[in-house]
Amino acid sequence: MPILDTTFIIGYTGGWGGGAAYKLEDGQLYESVEQRGLGGADAIVKAEFQSLDSPSGLAAMTDLAKRYSPKTFTQVAPKFDCREQAHDGVCPYIIVVKDNNSSAWTRSEVDKDPAFVAYMEGVQEALTKM
Repeated sequence: MPILDTTFIIGYTGGWGGGAAYKLEDGQLYESVEQRGLGGADAIVKAEFQSLDSPSGLAAMTDLAKRYSPKTFTQVAPKFDCREQAHDGVCPYIIVVKDNNSSAWTRSEVDKDPAFVAYMEGVQEALTKM
């Protein structure tokens, strides 16, 4: 499965402006220059990123990319929302960019699809390794 032609961006959205975004592109790891308040998925894709030296982060992002399959997301429509932010909570997200088209998903406590929830738990684990 070719992952070099796909960009993966992960982070947290929600309460207090979410957090930094992390991007895997062409086998390299990047971190958003802005650390909070990056906006919606389209704004995050267009955000400014800088190189990040994190071997554990790179390994985690590469693993996510290798495990990515569009089938994982067939039962969950693209979304970028976080009900938890009403209580200062955050939600992990993934943005997948391929051929200049991006799709974004957030995981919320209301999500039930087992494959989606399991993959998004992997996103959350990767975020802790940054």
